[in-house]
Amino acid sequence: MGSSSSLGLRRLHLEPEDCAPTELFVKWRDALGEVFEVRASPSEIAGFRGEIDVHASPHYVLSASRHSPLSLIRRSTSAAHERFAISLQINGSATGLAGDGPMQAEPGDVMFVDLSQALAMRESAPEGFVDGVTLWTARDRILPLVSDENALHGLVLKAESPAGAVVSATLRAFARAAPKMRLTDFDAVADGLVALAAKSTAPALARDGDVAVSPPLATFVTIRRYIDRNLASPDLSADSIAAEFSLSRASLYRLFEPVGGIAKYIRKVRLNRAFQEITTAELSDRRIGHIAYTLGFKNVSAFSRLFYEVYGVRPGEARKRARQAVAKPEYAVPAQPGESLTLWLDALTG
Repeated sequence: MGSSSSLGLRRLHLEPEDCAPTELFVKWRDALGEVFEVRASPSEIAGFRGEIDVHASPHYVLSASRHSPLSLIRRSTSAAHERFAISLQINGSATGLAGDGPMQAEPGDVMFVDLSQALAMRESAPEGFVDGVTLWTARDRILPLVSDENALHGLVLKAESPAGAVVSATLRAFARAAPKMRLTDFDAVADGLVALAAKSTAPALARDGDVAVSPPLATFVTIRRYIDRNLASPDLSADSIAAEFSLSRASLYRLFEPVGGIAKYIRKVRLNRAFQEITTAELSDRRIGHIAYTLGFKNVSAFSRLFYEVYGVRPGEARKRARQAVAKPEYAVPAQPGESLTLWLDALTG
């Protein structure tokens, strides 16, 4: 593995070396850092092959990876949580759970990943390797481009759609050109690509009912971020938010009318967070009632009924299904300190 750092682009490159597959797997995992927990069976590790090539500026990170099938797990509390990823599936498929909803990406599809939310994903290829290209950026660069960045998590632009075809082709071209680009060119292209990709999601989000008429974005985004930070407060309400931002109740309601109202939005975000914590393997020893209470639900029975209305299963059944979907790994390699994708994502500026 080699890395370089200068006034230009930084690069981290790992390719197959003359070493055992198990050792290569550890090196590949170390290069990835703590962005994802990598899970694989002993037989998968025994035959592992993989490589990763990363280019980074102070504002963007572009990674290209090629590897044997494996599973990637992301917890909402993991490192680099204020980052977004725009990922192109080149070969193989990615299936799993993004936040509280299913996701599936096939060759040519472009998927959005919000690193503040949970992800459990199996990457597989019937023959050969899983290939992909991902552009990583700070959350602040996404915020001005969409009305609800939380709704992007797990969204897939299909290869056969006009938006998917254009964004896919642009990401491919960027990955091919990156090794020969100057820092200023790299950032300029990345700026345009992020804007193109984010704006291309508007029709898909509108079809899902997440957006209607765009509210005044700066105030809307600021209030949503405040809600995200205060989900655990039992006092979080329309009145407390209106008082915090010196808004009348009528003004607050108008701001959130496009997403169904302020109370509906708070309930939706709390339920989403509860689903992620309930279905996270590492939190399986935490009682469901405790999770509900810490997210501002005052009555466990009412929470369970609301959970069922939204997801079609009881909280306990959701936890059981999550355990079945992502089996406990027979073997997992923890991230080691050192230069990695995580290190560079943490250094990104808005």
